[in-house]
Amino acid sequence: MPADRVGAGVRGSPLRRVAVFLALGVAVTAVLLLERERGERRREGELASVEAEVAPDELARQLDGEEPETWVRQFDPEASAGGCSLVLYERRLPMLIDMNGRILHRWPQVRAVGRARLDRAGRLAVIGTDNLIKEYDWDGRLRWFFRLPKPEDLPHHDLIQLASGRYLVLVQDAGDLSDYLLEVDRRGRVVWEWRSGEHAAAFPSWSDRTRSPTHVNSIHELPPNRWFAAGDERFRPGNILVSARNLNTVFIIDRRSGEVVWQLSDGLDFQHEASMVREGDLGAGLVLLFNNGRNDLFGYRRSRVQAFDPQTGALVWEYSSPHFYSSVAGTAHKLPGRNVAVTSSHGGRVFEVTPEGRIVWEWTPPYLPMRVERLPLDHCPQLAALPPPQDVEVRVAGDTRPFIDLELYAFALPEDYVLREVERVERRLLRGSAGCRDLFLPPGAQLWAEWGLDAQRLAGRRISARFRATFRVGDGEERTILDETMTEASQPPWRGRFVPLDAPGYRWATLCVRAEAEGEMEKPLELVAWGNPFVTSPAQRKALAVGEWAAGTRDRELRERQLRALGYVN
Repeated sequence: MPADRVGAGVRGSPLRRVAVFLALGVAVTAVLLLERERGERRREGELASVEAEVAPDELARQLDGEEPETWVRQFDPEASAGGCSLVLYERRLPMLIDMNGRILHRWPQVRAVGRARLDRAGRLAVIGTDNLIKEYDWDGRLRWFFRLPKPEDLPHHDLIQLASGRYLVLVQDAGDLSDYLLEVDRRGRVVWEWRSGEHAAAFPSWSDRTRSPTHVNSIHELPPNRWFAAGDERFRPGNILVSARNLNTVFIIDRRSGEVVWQLSDGLDFQHEASMVREGDLGAGLVLLFNNGRNDLFGYRRSRVQAFDPQTGALVWEYSSPHFYSSVAGTAHKLPGRNVAVTSSHGGRVFEVTPEGRIVWEWTPPYLPMRVERLPLDHCPQLAALPPPQDVEVRVAGDTRPFIDLELYAFALPEDYVLREVERVERRLLRGSAGCRDLFLPPGAQLWAEWGLDAQRLAGRRISARFRATFRVGDGEERTILDETMTEASQPPWRGRFVPLDAPGYRWATLCVRAEAEGEMEKPLELVAWGNPFVTSPAQRKALAVGEWAAGTRDRELRERQLRALGYVN
Protein backbone atom coordinates (compact mmCIF):
# COMPACT_ATOMS: atom_id res chain seq x y z
CA MET A 1 0.00 0.00 0.00
CA PRO A 2 1.39 3.44 -0.80
CA ALA A 3 2.60 5.46 2.14
CA ASP A 4 0.18 8.29 1.52
CA ARG A 5 -2.75 5.89 1.68
CA VAL A 6 -1.48 4.46 5.02
CA GLY A 7 -1.26 7.94 6.52
CA ALA A 8 -4.64 8.79 5.19
CA GLY A 9 -6.04 5.61 6.75
CA VAL A 10 -4.68 6.48 10.17
CA ARG A 11 -5.90 10.05 9.96
CA GLY A 12 -9.22 8.89 8.75
CA SER A 13 -9.91 6.48 11.66
CA PRO A 14 -11.12 8.25 14.86
CA LEU A 15 -11.22 5.01 16.80
CA ARG A 16 -7.62 4.30 15.94
CA ARG A 17 -6.54 7.79 17.06
CA VAL A 18 -8.37 7.39 20.37
CA ALA A 19 -6.72 4.03 20.94
CA VAL A 20 -3.25 5.50 20.35
CA PHE A 21 -3.90 8.39 22.74
CA LEU A 22 -5.29 6.04 25.40
CA ALA A 23 -2.26 3.78 25.10
CA LEU A 24 0.07 6.75 25.47
CA GLY A 25 -1.92 8.00 28.49
CA VAL A 26 -1.78 4.60 30.17
CA ALA A 27 1.96 4.38 29.58
CA VAL A 28 2.62 7.86 30.97
CA THR A 29 0.39 7.20 33.98
CA ALA A 30 2.18 3.91 34.67
CA VAL A 31 5.55 5.66 34.56
CA LEU A 32 4.35 8.43 36.89
CA LEU A 33 2.86 5.94 39.34
CA LEU A 34 6.07 3.92 39.29
CA GLU A 35 8.14 7.04 39.95
CA ARG A 36 5.79 8.08 42.75
CA GLU A 37 6.03 4.63 44.32
CA ARG A 38 9.82 4.74 44.07
CA GLY A 39 9.82 8.23 45.58
CA GLU A 40 7.59 7.10 48.44
CA ARG A 41 9.84 4.10 49.13
CA ARG A 42 12.90 6.35 48.99
CA ARG A 43 11.25 8.87 51.31
CA GLU A 44 10.17 6.15 53.76
CA GLY A 45 13.69 4.78 53.71
CA GLU A 46 15.13 8.23 54.47
CA LEU A 47 12.65 8.78 57.33
CA ALA A 48 13.40 5.36 58.79
CA SER A 49 17.13 6.01 58.51
CA VAL A 50 16.81 9.37 60.26
CA GLU A 51 14.85 7.89 63.16
CA ALA A 52 17.27 4.97 63.49
CA GLU A 53 20.09 7.46 64.17
CA VAL A 54 18.49 8.67 67.41
CA ALA A 55 19.85 6.73 70.36
CA PRO A 56 17.07 5.19 72.50
CA ASP A 57 16.80 6.15 76.15
CA GLU A 58 14.68 5.28 79.18
CA LEU A 59 12.60 8.47 79.33
CA ALA A 60 9.28 6.89 78.33
CA ARG A 61 9.68 4.12 80.90
CA GLN A 62 10.81 6.66 83.49
CA LEU A 63 7.71 8.76 82.85
CA ASP A 64 5.50 5.71 83.42
CA GLY A 65 6.78 5.66 87.00
CA GLU A 66 6.01 9.33 87.65
CA GLU A 67 2.88 10.93 89.12
CA PRO A 68 2.56 14.17 87.13
CA GLU A 69 -0.66 15.13 88.93
CA THR A 70 1.36 15.83 92.06
CA TRP A 71 3.33 18.51 90.22
CA VAL A 72 0.35 20.90 90.13
CA ARG A 73 0.81 23.02 93.23
CA GLN A 74 -2.31 25.15 92.84
CA PHE A 75 -5.18 25.63 90.37
CA ASP A 76 -8.22 27.91 90.43
CA PRO A 77 -10.51 26.73 87.59
CA GLU A 78 -12.75 29.78 87.86
CA ALA A 79 -9.93 32.30 87.38
CA SER A 80 -7.72 30.30 85.00
CA ALA A 81 -7.91 30.46 81.21
CA GLY A 82 -7.89 26.65 81.19
CA GLY A 83 -6.76 24.50 78.28
CA CYS A 84 -3.75 22.20 78.28
CA SER A 85 0.03 22.59 78.16
CA LEU A 86 2.59 21.27 75.69
CA VAL A 87 5.63 20.39 77.81
CA LEU A 88 8.93 18.58 77.34
CA TYR A 89 9.33 15.94 80.06
CA GLU A 90 12.92 16.14 81.26
CA ARG A 91 13.35 18.71 78.47
CA ARG A 92 13.19 16.00 75.81
CA LEU A 93 9.94 13.99 75.63
CA PRO A 94 6.92 15.99 74.36
CA MET A 95 3.57 15.52 76.06
CA LEU A 96 0.29 17.34 76.65
CA ILE A 97 -1.01 17.74 80.19
CA ASP A 98 -4.32 19.11 81.44
CA MET A 99 -4.65 21.72 84.16
CA ASN A 100 -4.49 19.03 86.85
CA GLY A 101 -1.24 17.64 85.46
CA ARG A 102 -2.82 14.52 83.92
CA ILE A 103 -1.22 13.35 80.67
CA LEU A 104 -3.63 13.81 77.76
CA HIS A 105 -1.27 12.66 75.03
CA ARG A 106 2.42 12.01 74.56
CA TRP A 107 4.92 11.18 71.86
CA PRO A 108 7.06 8.54 73.66
CA GLN A 109 9.49 7.97 70.80
CA VAL A 110 10.12 11.67 70.02
CA ARG A 111 13.14 13.45 71.51
CA ALA A 112 13.37 17.22 71.30
CA VAL A 113 15.57 20.02 72.55
CA GLY A 114 14.78 23.66 72.89
CA ARG A 115 11.30 23.80 71.44
CA ALA A 116 8.26 21.78 70.38
CA ARG A 117 5.36 23.24 68.38
CA LEU A 118 1.94 21.65 67.75
CA ASP A 119 0.07 23.02 64.74
CA ARG A 120 -3.67 23.18 64.03
CA ALA A 121 -3.51 19.91 62.08
CA GLY A 122 -2.05 18.00 65.04
CA ARG A 123 1.48 17.87 63.61
CA LEU A 124 4.34 18.19 66.09
CA ALA A 125 7.47 20.08 65.00
CA VAL A 126 10.64 19.82 67.10
CA ILE A 127 14.32 20.59 67.08
CA GLY A 128 15.59 17.03 67.37
CA THR A 129 18.40 15.81 69.59
CA ASP A 130 20.19 14.99 66.32
CA ASN A 131 19.99 18.68 65.25
CA LEU A 132 17.39 18.00 62.56
CA ILE A 133 14.13 19.90 62.25
CA LYS A 134 11.44 17.22 62.36
CA GLU A 135 7.69 17.02 61.94
CA TYR A 136 5.68 14.14 63.39
CA ASP A 137 2.02 13.24 63.06
CA TRP A 138 -0.26 12.87 66.09
CA ASP A 139 0.71 9.21 66.45
CA GLY A 140 4.43 9.95 66.49
CA ARG A 141 5.32 8.91 62.94
CA LEU A 142 8.04 11.04 61.36
CA ARG A 143 6.53 12.73 58.29
CA TRP A 144 9.13 15.35 57.33
CA PHE A 145 12.60 16.51 58.27
CA PHE A 146 15.07 19.22 57.32
CA ARG A 147 18.84 19.03 57.58
CA LEU A 148 20.79 22.29 57.69
CA PRO A 149 22.83 23.09 54.56
CA LYS A 150 25.87 23.35 56.86
CA PRO A 151 25.66 20.36 59.25
CA GLU A 152 28.20 21.93 61.62
CA ASP A 153 25.82 24.81 62.35
CA LEU A 154 23.31 24.54 65.19
CA PRO A 155 19.50 24.90 65.11
CA HIS A 156 18.64 26.19 68.56
CA HIS A 157 16.07 27.78 70.83
CA ASP A 158 13.18 28.23 68.44
CA LEU A 159 11.32 27.29 65.29
CA ILE A 160 7.91 28.53 64.21
CA GLN A 161 5.41 27.61 61.55
CA LEU A 162 4.58 30.69 59.49
CA ALA A 163 1.13 31.59 58.23
CA SER A 164 2.24 30.19 54.86
CA GLY A 165 2.77 26.74 56.41
CA ARG A 166 6.54 26.98 55.97
CA TYR A 167 8.95 26.73 58.91
CA LEU A 168 11.24 29.49 60.12
CA VAL A 169 14.29 28.07 61.87
CA LEU A 170 16.77 29.82 64.15
CA VAL A 171 20.38 28.74 63.57
CA GLN A 172 23.77 29.53 65.10
CA ASP A 173 26.78 29.77 62.79
CA ALA A 174 29.50 27.41 63.99
CA GLY A 175 32.19 29.85 62.90
CA ASP A 176 31.50 33.24 64.46
CA LEU A 177 28.53 32.06 66.63
CA SER A 178 26.26 34.70 65.13
CA ASP A 179 22.63 33.78 64.47
CA TYR A 180 20.71 33.49 61.23
CA LEU A 181 17.19 32.57 60.13
CA LEU A 182 16.16 30.09 57.44
CA GLU A 183 12.66 29.81 55.95
CA VAL A 184 12.13 26.27 54.65
CA ASP A 185 9.34 24.94 52.44
CA ARG A 186 7.77 21.46 52.46
CA ARG A 187 10.30 20.24 49.92
CA GLY A 188 13.19 21.18 52.19
CA ARG A 189 14.25 24.18 50.13
CA VAL A 190 15.53 27.37 51.78
CA VAL A 191 13.36 30.15 50.35
CA TRP A 192 14.44 33.04 52.59
CA GLU A 193 17.49 33.74 54.73
CA TRP A 194 18.47 36.50 57.14
CA ARG A 195 21.91 36.79 58.80
CA SER A 196 22.46 38.93 61.89
CA GLY A 197 26.12 39.52 61.04
CA GLU A 198 25.10 41.43 57.92
CA HIS A 199 23.13 43.89 60.07
CA ALA A 200 25.59 44.47 62.94
CA ALA A 201 25.63 48.22 62.27
CA ALA A 202 21.93 48.41 63.15
CA PHE A 203 22.64 47.52 66.80
CA PRO A 204 24.55 49.97 69.04
CA SER A 205 25.30 47.20 71.55
CA TRP A 206 26.80 44.77 69.00
CA SER A 207 30.31 43.62 69.98
CA ASP A 208 32.52 41.33 67.89
CA ARG A 209 34.52 40.61 71.03
CA THR A 210 31.52 38.94 72.66
CA ARG A 211 31.08 35.21 72.37
CA SER A 212 27.79 34.74 70.49
CA PRO A 213 27.19 38.45 69.77
CA THR A 214 23.42 38.15 69.44
CA HIS A 215 22.30 34.94 71.21
CA VAL A 216 18.83 35.10 69.67
CA ASN A 217 16.38 33.10 71.77
CA SER A 218 12.98 33.57 70.14
CA ILE A 219 11.34 34.41 66.81
CA HIS A 220 7.72 35.44 66.30
CA GLU A 221 5.66 36.27 63.20
CA LEU A 222 3.70 39.48 63.71
CA PRO A 223 -0.08 38.93 63.61
CA PRO A 224 -2.61 41.44 62.26
CA ASN A 225 -2.41 44.44 64.58
CA ARG A 226 -3.75 47.94 65.14
CA TRP A 227 -0.40 49.63 64.49
CA PHE A 228 -0.22 48.40 60.90
CA ALA A 229 -3.94 49.01 60.41
CA ALA A 230 -3.25 52.64 61.33
CA GLY A 231 -0.51 52.86 58.68
CA ASP A 232 2.71 51.98 60.54
CA GLU A 233 4.55 49.77 58.02
CA ARG A 234 7.07 48.57 60.60
CA PHE A 235 4.42 46.33 62.10
CA ARG A 236 3.28 44.69 58.87
CA PRO A 237 1.83 41.22 59.64
CA GLY A 238 4.39 38.62 58.60
CA ASN A 239 7.37 40.68 59.75
CA ILE A 240 9.55 38.86 62.28
CA LEU A 241 9.93 39.92 65.91
CA VAL A 242 13.23 38.71 67.35
CA SER A 243 14.69 38.61 70.88
CA ALA A 244 18.49 38.87 71.07
CA ARG A 245 19.62 38.20 74.62
CA ASN A 246 23.24 39.31 74.36
CA LEU A 247 22.18 42.59 72.73
CA ASN A 248 19.54 43.20 75.43
CA THR A 249 17.33 44.05 72.47
CA VAL A 250 14.16 42.95 70.72
CA PHE A 251 13.74 43.99 67.10
CA ILE A 252 11.61 43.56 63.97
CA ILE A 253 12.87 42.38 60.58
CA ASP A 254 10.98 43.62 57.54
CA ARG A 255 10.35 40.46 55.51
CA ARG A 256 10.42 42.26 52.16
CA SER A 257 13.63 44.25 52.60
CA GLY A 258 15.41 42.26 55.32
CA GLU A 259 16.12 45.49 57.18
CA VAL A 260 15.79 46.01 60.94
CA VAL A 261 12.91 48.48 61.08
CA TRP A 262 12.19 48.63 64.85
CA GLN A 263 14.01 47.82 68.05
CA LEU A 264 13.63 48.19 71.81
CA SER A 265 16.51 48.06 74.30
CA ASP A 266 15.74 50.40 77.20
CA GLY A 267 14.97 48.46 80.37
CA LEU A 268 15.86 45.05 78.92
CA ASP A 269 18.22 42.68 80.73
CA PHE A 270 18.85 39.25 79.12
CA GLN A 271 15.21 39.12 77.95
CA HIS A 272 13.48 36.12 76.31
CA GLU A 273 10.38 35.23 74.27
CA ALA A 274 9.18 38.49 72.74
CA SER A 275 5.75 38.27 71.09
CA MET A 276 2.96 40.61 70.05
CA VAL A 277 -0.41 40.14 71.76
CA ARG A 278 -3.02 39.13 69.20
CA GLU A 279 -6.18 41.04 68.35
CA GLY A 280 -9.12 40.21 70.56
CA ASP A 281 -7.01 39.68 73.69
CA LEU A 282 -6.40 42.10 76.53
CA GLY A 283 -3.41 44.27 75.59
CA ALA A 284 -3.69 43.57 71.85
CA GLY A 285 -0.70 44.98 69.98
CA LEU A 286 1.60 45.17 73.01
CA VAL A 287 4.98 43.42 72.95
CA LEU A 288 5.14 40.90 75.79
CA LEU A 289 8.43 39.41 77.03
CA PHE A 290 10.20 37.64 79.88
CA ASN A 291 12.80 40.09 81.27
CA ASN A 292 15.31 37.97 83.16
CA GLY A 293 17.25 40.59 85.11
CA ARG A 294 20.47 38.59 84.79
CA ASN A 295 22.54 41.72 85.53
CA ASP A 296 20.34 42.65 88.52
CA LEU A 297 18.65 45.53 86.69
CA PHE A 298 15.55 45.02 88.86
CA GLY A 299 17.37 44.33 92.12
CA TYR A 300 19.23 41.29 93.38
CA ARG A 301 18.01 38.19 91.53
CA ARG A 302 14.68 39.54 90.30
CA SER A 303 12.93 38.82 87.00
CA ARG A 304 9.91 40.50 85.46
CA VAL A 305 7.28 39.76 82.83
CA GLN A 306 6.57 42.97 80.95
CA ALA A 307 4.38 44.37 78.18
CA PHE A 308 5.49 47.41 76.16
CA ASP A 309 3.76 49.79 73.77
CA PRO A 310 5.89 49.24 70.64
CA GLN A 311 5.30 52.73 69.23
CA THR A 312 6.37 54.65 72.33
CA GLY A 313 8.46 52.06 74.18
CA ALA A 314 6.43 52.77 77.30
CA LEU A 315 5.99 50.01 79.88
CA VAL A 316 2.26 49.24 80.11
CA TRP A 317 2.14 46.21 82.45
CA GLU A 318 4.49 44.04 84.45
CA TYR A 319 4.53 41.17 86.90
CA SER A 320 7.25 40.69 89.49
CA SER A 321 7.69 39.09 92.88
CA PRO A 322 10.54 38.76 95.41
CA HIS A 323 10.30 34.99 94.84
CA PHE A 324 10.43 35.07 91.01
CA TYR A 325 13.79 34.69 89.25
CA SER A 326 15.28 32.84 86.31
CA SER A 327 18.70 34.18 85.29
CA VAL A 328 18.52 32.57 81.85
CA ALA A 329 15.80 30.94 79.70
CA GLY A 330 12.12 31.48 80.50
CA THR A 331 9.02 32.35 78.49
CA ALA A 332 5.83 34.39 78.75
CA HIS A 333 2.86 34.27 76.41
CA LYS A 334 -0.58 35.81 76.44
CA LEU A 335 -3.52 33.47 77.02
CA PRO A 336 -6.99 34.05 75.55
CA GLY A 337 -8.75 36.56 77.76
CA ARG A 338 -6.85 38.24 80.56
CA ASN A 339 -4.07 36.03 81.90
CA VAL A 340 -0.43 35.35 81.05
CA ALA A 341 1.39 32.00 81.19
CA VAL A 342 4.98 32.11 82.46
CA THR A 343 7.77 29.52 82.40
CA SER A 344 10.41 30.32 85.00
CA SER A 345 12.85 27.79 83.57
CA HIS A 346 15.66 28.05 86.09
CA GLY A 347 13.16 28.96 88.77
CA GLY A 348 11.73 25.46 88.45
CA ARG A 349 8.06 26.20 87.76
CA VAL A 350 5.39 27.23 85.27
CA PHE A 351 2.53 29.47 86.39
CA GLU A 352 -0.45 31.47 85.17
CA VAL A 353 -0.88 34.98 86.50
CA THR A 354 -3.78 37.44 86.29
CA PRO A 355 -3.32 41.11 85.31
CA GLU A 356 -3.55 41.91 89.02
CA GLY A 357 -0.60 39.60 89.78
CA ARG A 358 -2.49 36.67 91.34
CA ILE A 359 -1.20 33.19 90.52
CA VAL A 360 -4.11 30.94 89.54
CA TRP A 361 -2.19 27.88 88.31
CA GLU A 362 1.26 26.64 89.25
CA TRP A 363 3.15 23.56 88.03
CA THR A 364 6.41 22.53 89.71
CA PRO A 365 7.88 19.42 88.03
CA PRO A 366 10.93 17.57 89.45
CA TYR A 367 13.17 19.00 86.70
CA LEU A 368 13.85 22.43 85.25
CA PRO A 369 10.98 23.12 82.80
CA MET A 370 11.45 24.96 79.55
CA ARG A 371 9.30 26.71 76.97
CA VAL A 372 5.93 25.37 78.07
CA GLU A 373 3.10 26.47 75.77
CA ARG A 374 -0.59 26.62 76.77
CA LEU A 375 -3.05 25.51 74.11
CA PRO A 376 -6.87 25.52 73.93
CA LEU A 377 -8.55 22.12 74.08
CA ASP A 378 -9.80 22.55 70.50
CA HIS A 379 -6.36 23.52 69.19
CA CYS A 380 -6.38 20.62 66.71
CA PRO A 381 -8.97 17.96 65.75
CA GLN A 382 -7.10 15.16 67.53
CA LEU A 383 -7.02 17.10 70.79
CA ALA A 384 -10.66 18.14 70.47
CA ALA A 385 -11.64 14.47 70.00
CA LEU A 386 -10.22 13.47 73.39
CA PRO A 387 -12.61 13.21 76.36
CA PRO A 388 -12.73 16.66 77.97
CA PRO A 389 -10.70 16.73 81.20
CA GLN A 390 -12.48 17.36 84.47
CA ASP A 391 -10.94 20.42 86.13
CA VAL A 392 -10.45 19.98 89.87
CA GLU A 393 -9.41 22.83 92.14
CA VAL A 394 -5.98 22.42 93.75
CA ARG A 395 -5.02 24.39 96.82
CA VAL A 396 -1.53 24.73 98.21
CA ALA A 397 -1.22 22.15 100.97
CA GLY A 398 0.47 22.92 104.26
CA ASP A 399 2.53 26.10 104.18
CA THR A 400 0.62 28.42 101.82
CA ARG A 401 3.44 30.91 101.37
CA PRO A 402 4.76 31.39 97.81
CA PHE A 403 6.93 28.97 95.89
CA ILE A 404 10.53 30.19 95.88
CA ASP A 405 12.23 30.01 92.49
CA LEU A 406 15.19 27.69 92.68
CA GLU A 407 17.89 30.11 91.57
CA LEU A 408 17.35 32.07 94.76
CA TYR A 409 18.86 29.01 96.49
CA ALA A 410 21.94 28.60 94.26
CA PHE A 411 25.34 30.06 95.13
CA ALA A 412 26.51 30.52 91.51
CA LEU A 413 24.30 31.07 88.48
CA PRO A 414 24.93 29.82 84.92
CA GLU A 415 27.92 31.67 83.43
CA ASP A 416 29.25 32.18 86.98
CA TYR A 417 30.65 28.68 87.31
CA VAL A 418 32.85 26.49 85.12
CA LEU A 419 32.40 22.92 83.97
CA ARG A 420 35.42 20.72 84.63
CA GLU A 421 35.95 17.01 84.93
CA VAL A 422 36.98 15.94 88.43
CA GLU A 423 37.17 12.27 89.37
CA ARG A 424 35.84 11.33 85.91
CA VAL A 425 32.65 13.37 86.35
CA GLU A 426 31.99 16.76 84.79
CA ARG A 427 31.20 19.07 87.72
CA ARG A 428 30.04 22.63 88.15
CA LEU A 429 32.88 24.36 89.98
CA LEU A 430 33.01 27.81 91.48
CA ARG A 431 35.27 30.33 89.85
CA GLY A 432 37.96 31.27 92.37
CA SER A 433 38.74 29.85 95.77
CA ALA A 434 36.55 32.11 97.94
CA GLY A 435 33.36 34.12 97.81
CA CYS A 436 30.06 35.06 99.48
CA ARG A 437 26.49 35.09 98.17
CA ASP A 438 23.05 35.93 99.55
CA LEU A 439 20.66 32.97 99.34
CA PHE A 440 16.99 32.66 100.24
CA LEU A 441 16.03 30.03 102.81
CA PRO A 442 13.04 27.70 102.42
CA PRO A 443 11.50 26.01 105.47
CA GLY A 444 13.66 23.13 106.70
CA ALA A 445 16.65 24.42 104.73
CA GLN A 446 19.70 22.27 104.18
CA LEU A 447 22.83 23.08 102.21
CA TRP A 448 24.16 20.73 99.56
CA ALA A 449 27.94 21.21 99.46
CA GLU A 450 30.66 19.57 97.34
CA TRP A 451 34.38 20.04 97.64
CA GLY A 452 37.64 18.19 97.14
CA LEU A 453 40.87 17.55 95.27
CA ASP A 454 41.57 16.84 91.63
CA ALA A 455 43.43 13.63 92.43
CA GLN A 456 44.21 12.80 88.82
CA ARG A 457 46.19 16.02 88.41
CA LEU A 458 48.07 15.60 91.68
CA ALA A 459 50.35 13.00 90.05
CA GLY A 460 51.63 11.76 93.41
CA ARG A 461 52.56 15.21 94.76
CA ARG A 462 51.74 16.22 98.29
CA ILE A 463 49.04 18.77 99.10
CA SER A 464 47.15 20.00 102.12
CA ALA A 465 43.85 21.86 101.63
CA ARG A 466 41.29 23.35 103.99
CA PHE A 467 37.64 23.89 103.03
CA ARG A 468 35.55 26.17 105.20
CA ALA A 469 31.94 27.41 104.86
CA THR A 470 30.26 29.98 107.08
CA PHE A 471 26.62 31.00 107.31
CA ARG A 472 24.74 34.02 108.66
CA VAL A 473 21.01 34.76 108.67
CA GLY A 474 20.29 38.45 108.12
CA ASP A 475 22.37 40.53 110.53
CA GLY A 476 22.85 37.62 112.91
CA GLU A 477 26.03 35.96 114.07
CA GLU A 478 28.23 34.18 111.54
CA ARG A 479 28.79 30.50 112.28
CA THR A 480 30.92 27.81 110.72
CA ILE A 481 28.90 24.99 109.15
CA LEU A 482 31.72 23.11 107.43
CA ASP A 483 35.45 22.94 108.15
CA GLU A 484 37.49 20.11 106.69
CA THR A 485 41.15 19.52 105.89
CA MET A 486 42.21 17.11 103.14
CA THR A 487 45.54 15.78 101.85
CA GLU A 488 46.63 13.71 98.88
CA ALA A 489 45.85 10.60 100.96
CA SER A 490 42.24 11.57 101.73
CA GLN A 491 39.59 9.18 100.43
CA PRO A 492 37.42 9.84 98.63
CA PRO A 493 39.17 12.88 97.13
CA TRP A 494 35.85 14.46 96.13
CA ARG A 495 33.05 14.76 98.69
CA GLY A 496 29.49 15.98 98.98
CA ARG A 497 26.82 16.06 101.68
CA PHE A 498 23.75 17.84 102.98
CA VAL A 499 24.48 20.21 105.87
CA PRO A 500 21.51 21.15 108.16
CA LEU A 501 21.24 24.92 108.56
CA ASP A 502 18.88 25.12 111.55
CA ALA A 503 17.49 28.43 110.36
CA PRO A 504 13.98 29.88 109.94
CA GLY A 505 12.43 29.72 106.46
CA TYR A 506 11.62 32.62 104.16
CA ARG A 507 14.67 34.62 105.21
CA TRP A 508 17.75 35.84 103.37
CA ALA A 509 21.10 34.45 104.53
CA THR A 510 24.73 34.92 103.54
CA LEU A 511 26.85 31.90 102.67
CA CYS A 512 30.63 32.23 102.38
CA VAL A 513 33.02 29.53 101.18
CA ARG A 514 36.81 29.51 101.17
CA ALA A 515 39.47 27.05 100.04
CA GLU A 516 43.14 27.27 101.05
CA ALA A 517 45.94 25.00 99.84
CA GLU A 518 49.70 24.46 99.99
CA GLY A 519 51.76 21.73 98.43
CA GLU A 520 54.52 20.54 96.13
CA MET A 521 53.35 22.54 93.12
CA GLU A 522 53.48 26.14 91.95
CA LYS A 523 49.70 26.80 92.16
CA PRO A 524 48.14 24.34 94.61
CA LEU A 525 44.77 26.15 94.56
CA GLU A 526 44.30 25.03 90.97
CA LEU A 527 44.01 21.43 92.23
CA VAL A 528 41.25 22.06 94.78
CA ALA A 529 37.71 23.30 94.22
CA TRP A 530 34.23 23.86 95.55
CA GLY A 531 31.26 22.51 93.65
CA ASN A 532 28.33 24.90 93.27
CA PRO A 533 26.57 24.90 96.69
CA PHE A 534 22.82 25.33 96.91
CA VAL A 535 20.12 25.38 99.55
CA THR A 536 17.21 22.95 99.50
CA SER A 537 14.29 21.81 101.62
CA PRO A 538 12.61 18.41 102.08
CA ALA A 539 9.68 19.49 99.87
CA GLN A 540 11.88 20.78 97.06
CA ARG A 541 14.87 18.47 97.16
CA LYS A 542 13.63 16.44 94.22
CA ALA A 543 12.90 19.52 92.14
CA LEU A 544 16.43 20.78 92.65
CA ALA A 545 17.77 17.56 91.08
CA VAL A 546 21.12 17.12 92.82
CA GLY A 547 22.55 15.21 89.90
CA GLU A 548 21.77 18.02 87.49
CA TRP A 549 22.94 20.96 89.55
CA ALA A 550 26.01 19.30 91.04
CA ALA A 551 27.29 16.82 88.51
CA GLY A 552 26.38 18.46 85.23
CA THR A 553 24.86 16.84 82.19
CA ARG A 554 25.93 13.37 81.04
CA ASP A 555 24.16 13.41 77.68
CA ARG A 556 25.64 13.11 74.24
CA GLU A 557 27.77 15.76 72.54
CA LEU A 558 24.94 17.22 70.45
CA ARG A 559 22.74 17.61 73.49
CA GLU A 560 25.61 19.33 75.31
CA ARG A 561 25.84 21.82 72.44
CA GLN A 562 22.14 22.50 72.69
CA LEU A 563 22.29 22.99 76.45
CA ARG A 564 25.13 25.46 76.05
CA ALA A 565 23.19 27.39 73.41
CA LEU A 566 20.12 27.46 75.66
CA GLY A 567 22.15 28.76 78.60
CA TYR A 568 21.68 25.71 80.82
CA VAL A 569 25.39 25.02 81.06
CA ASN A 570 28.42 27.17 80.49
